[in-house]
Amino acid sequence: MRNRTTARTRKGTGRAVVALVAALAAGAVAAPLAIAAASADPAATAADGDPDDLLLPTPEVPRISNSAYAGFQICGSPQGDPLVTSGSPTLAATLESVAPPGTVETTEPGPRRKVVFEVDTLAGAEVLRKQLTSDTSHDAAYQLPEGKLTDGDYRWRMRVKDGNTVSAWTAWCAFKVQRG
Repeated sequence: MRNRTTARTRKGTGRAVVALVAALAAGAVAAPLAIAAASADPAATAADGDPDDLLLPTPEVPRISNSAYAGFQICGSPQGDPLVTSGSPTLAATLESVAPPGTVETTEPGPRRKVVFEVDTLAGAEVLRKQLTSDTSHDAAYQLPEGKLTDGDYRWRMRVKDGNTVSAWTAWCAFKVQRG
């Protein structure tokens, strides 16, 4: 009789351990999601509710590099404004990967969203405004043509359009061009 009681106790303890592990795993998954939702951009979270909202989440992690094959410098970094040593830098940002409210995201290959890039002098004079179509719903990049930028201080930003929906602009990303 004692062996059966010990076996039942072990079995019950095993079930309790499994239940505890499952609860901890669920909490580990839910906590980051709750934190992310709480710290999300208010404009992005507002777009999740009302069917009349016509906002996409603002693109994230604006970055710039010397060329299409160089490493990226992150905008707004504590190390200061990015320094570009070529006349043809690449601008990029991460787009949200979920279809806007009321639409269905497809898995078909091909162009996804229109992406608008703006480049100004640091004083605010427009240098370039370019609208492209992103090949993915995750990232957008644009390499400026050679000769558009001379040495000096600039800033750039971008936003995404999908039909009648549009994101807010990213924050301006200041950068310096210094060739030679």
